[in-house]
Amino acid sequence: MSGIVVAALLLAFVTYIGVGVWLGRRTRGLADLLPLGLGRAARVASAQEFSASTVATTISLATVVIAFFELAEQLGLWLFWTVLTTSAGLLLVRLLAGRIWNRMAVYDHRPTLHEFLGTEFHSDALRYVSAACTSLGFLAAFAVELTVGSRFFAWLVPDVPAPVVVAALSVVAFVYTAVGGFRAVIVTDRIQMVSIRLLLVALPAFYIYFALRHVGWAQSLDRIPYDVLHLTYRPGLIAFLVGILIINVPTFISDMSIWQRIAGAQRPETVTGGLLSSVLGSAVTWGAFALLACFSFIFVVEPAAASVATLNPLAAVLQVIGTWGTFFSGAVLFVVVLGLYGAMLSTASTQLIAVSHSVYEDVFSGRLRSSLADRMESQRELRISRTILVVAALVSTLLVQVLSMVGFSIADLVFAIYGSQVGLCPLAISALLLKRRQLSRMSDWAASAVSAGFVIGWGSAAFGVLSKQASLVFLAPAFSLVVSGILLAAGFLVSGAWKAPEDDVDPA
Repeated sequence: MSGIVVAALLLAFVTYIGVGVWLGRRTRGLADLLPLGLGRAARVASAQEFSASTVATTISLATVVIAFFELAEQLGLWLFWTVLTTSAGLLLVRLLAGRIWNRMAVYDHRPTLHEFLGTEFHSDALRYVSAACTSLGFLAAFAVELTVGSRFFAWLVPDVPAPVVVAALSVVAFVYTAVGGFRAVIVTDRIQMVSIRLLLVALPAFYIYFALRHVGWAQSLDRIPYDVLHLTYRPGLIAFLVGILIINVPTFISDMSIWQRIAGAQRPETVTGGLLSSVLGSAVTWGAFALLACFSFIFVVEPAAASVATLNPLAAVLQVIGTWGTFFSGAVLFVVVLGLYGAMLSTASTQLIAVSHSVYEDVFSGRLRSSLADRMESQRELRISRTILVVAALVSTLLVQVLSMVGFSIADLVFAIYGSQVGLCPLAISALLLKRRQLSRMSDWAASAVSAGFVIGWGSAAFGVLSKQASLVFLAPAFSLVVSGILLAAGFLVSGAWKAPEDDVDPA
């Protein structure tokens, strides 16, 4: 079993680094690393590529796959609420995609989400604050992905020290991302979706094979707890449903990684067509993982795997597959591990390139005297951006250790990280629907709204963890969104921005 797991991980390493090195040969300047302009290497080439990359962005080893298996006994079929809300969030982006593209077209380059907000609200402070909030969130998410990936490997191959695995995963992620840039992220996203689809064929096949060969399908289904396959009420359910609704529906419209992909698209049809396919693709993929998590109880965990089962249900399932001892089970284990670590590496690279883009363009470049046109061709700026990416990877690894020491679990971090970022959503929607003169009157209120939403989101999650009140953790996104929305609405009323100026020209 250990040999199969290691072989699958090494294949993922070789594939992803190979993609980065191959694409890195075309990286001549900063615009080839980050999506700053049209017609450069940093691009999304087609609607199919946009769709695959967007769905891949939503699939995470830590916050989706492993989280589903850990929450299956507690939530059961209620996990499908995450499926519905994720598709709804992508559909919201699709409905506003035309406005996003038209607003971007006004600029002489491809702006980041934070530059767009800062420009529309006429507030440099908003640009810096929103970039800082986004970067901290992505740093924590990257660190969670690395940590969970290393723990998962340790459950399957306990002889390898966890720090070695963390170091290997981190190095591979930032090497191929730093070398190949945004284009490498897009290409590996497509590779990830191929490996995920193979996983979603192989794992159900083994479920059926195991049930029929072991005790029969009927008796296997009897092992699944009643509440798992029935939508019964359970403690904390309402807080969970509200938290997931607020995380998944509004968050994509203010997600830097989604805005990067829109910025990297060469035509509007790439965005609109890709997002429409993403809605269906995410529903199918997330729904399949939810079903696999709910039906994982058909497996009988052997005594040798009992310690694994207490740590993670998915690891216990793979332990059963690995000890089955046939060529078929070995092939399934290889495909599943390859898909899981492909998802981890692809998600990690998405987070890294988003942080690098945000920190360099929205925080660092504001202090430079050179123009964007000069920087786009600069090898020096290319090296600086790559350095920021590597430093971000190192900082995030230390960050998650601190959060783990405080007592944050994976689920806690999910609600804290993504919950605190939804505070950007009211600003993004306002910037797309209102005119610049209206928005400029609210500039101070907007910066305050983002800051307060971020602090309240993390603060409520931290207080919930320390006081052992899970509902406060689940509701962190709601607190962040409500506080941000109230402050922005207050600014809209107090500043008189609700009076639309007749002589203002709407760039959309």
